[in-house]
Amino acid sequence: MKSFILLTLALSAVETAAKPFRNSVRSAHRASVEKALLEVGPDGKGPGGAICVGPGGKVADVPGATARRQVMKSDVESIEGAGKVQKIKMRYGPYSVPNMMKKSVMGEGGALWNCGDAEIEKPCEECTLLGQVAGLEYANGTNANIDTGMWMHHMVAFTVGPGRWDPTCIDQPTSLPHFAVGSSPSQSERSFSSGNERTPMSLLGRKDFTNGNKAGYHLRKEDQYRFIVDLMNMNMDDRTVYLTMTYDLIDGPLPKGWGNMKPVWFDVDQCGMSEVPATNQDGKYTLTAKPWKPNFEGEVIGMGSHLHDGGVKINVLVNDKNVCDSQAKYGENSQYIFKGAKNNMPGGEKVAEKHISSMSTCYYENLGVKKLDPSQSWGMTGDYDYKKYEGNLEGDGDQAGVMAIAIMFVKVPGENIPMPAVKPAPAAAAPAKSP
Repeated sequence: MKSFILLTLALSAVETAAKPFRNSVRSAHRASVEKALLEVGPDGKGPGGAICVGPGGKVADVPGATARRQVMKSDVESIEGAGKVQKIKMRYGPYSVPNMMKKSVMGEGGALWNCGDAEIEKPCEECTLLGQVAGLEYANGTNANIDTGMWMHHMVAFTVGPGRWDPTCIDQPTSLPHFAVGSSPSQSERSFSSGNERTPMSLLGRKDFTNGNKAGYHLRKEDQYRFIVDLMNMNMDDRTVYLTMTYDLIDGPLPKGWGNMKPVWFDVDQCGMSEVPATNQDGKYTLTAKPWKPNFEGEVIGMGSHLHDGGVKINVLVNDKNVCDSQAKYGENSQYIFKGAKNNMPGGEKVAEKHISSMSTCYYENLGVKKLDPSQSWGMTGDYDYKKYEGNLEGDGDQAGVMAIAIMFVKVPGENIPMPAVKPAPAAAAPAKSP
């Protein structure tokens, strides 16, 4: 069965020469890959509990690599009434990312495509997260970024456990991202995400938090972590890298008197794999997510977002009013400037010179909304402008696929917010654990 599906994936990757129909072909190809992913399911025995479709994947530790768990100096020593603040850096993987001559199931050169990893070590047995930021490193601990031809296309963190559910996919018949990590929206929630801009989620140092509006994301003993990892390699040789996550945390139960946080995920391809075709090849266009009606109540703490190159901004809307304007900045330091031969890539692909290096966030005082409640209608738009910011081109000269994502954190009381009375999406079998 698996061989048949992989053959289906290979056949569906055949390119068409009919350029006027390129976007429709890409959409059909994406649909066929996602359908095949559902048919395959995460039932394989990939190394380290990871299921990766196409070239590349999770591999054995590199001999002599930097430690997988590192205790770092915290920016804040302690919080009154809550205890010591720890900063812990975890290194996950490693992942082998194929070179530009090898094509992913989506037809991209140098791509490790949406690898579902079910063996992700938490930074603690039980703790409250106050901040986290993702990164990408080589085995020796040096940064892996655009300047060396590597980038973190995107990663998604899932918290899987009793009482966990995903607000924006819980009522859908299927949810591919949850399925890719062997779960469902009724068993897990997307709790963090990052692109190569590596935007931190952080409460420490913010005025409202310091002045008493305390909240954090409580990881319980029974919770598991799982990741989707999607990486790019613009080099002519395979590269092995570690995905890193640096956490600010307080060990133990949720501090007394603090609120918990529940994440809400906005996406133009909600409950899909997030990437969609560019709707315009030159100039401006806007991607629009389907509206969402809240299925729980709480206090909005903050939000961040993700775009691809060519993106200008994300707007999060409540009842058609903009409540968060998240702006992209490009090439703010040399690590985000591509130094390769961008017009001489295999297959005719062209890589932008300057890449998104940061996305602004909205927290507490700079939010246009304070409360989340079921009377509202939430939306999100993502603006692109290829005249303002260069995009990345496929081998046929068309713009590469794009994303528009935002993740919001909502302060709620207690541990478990009741799951709404809907027919939840089916669960998938968990990826096999390594022996």
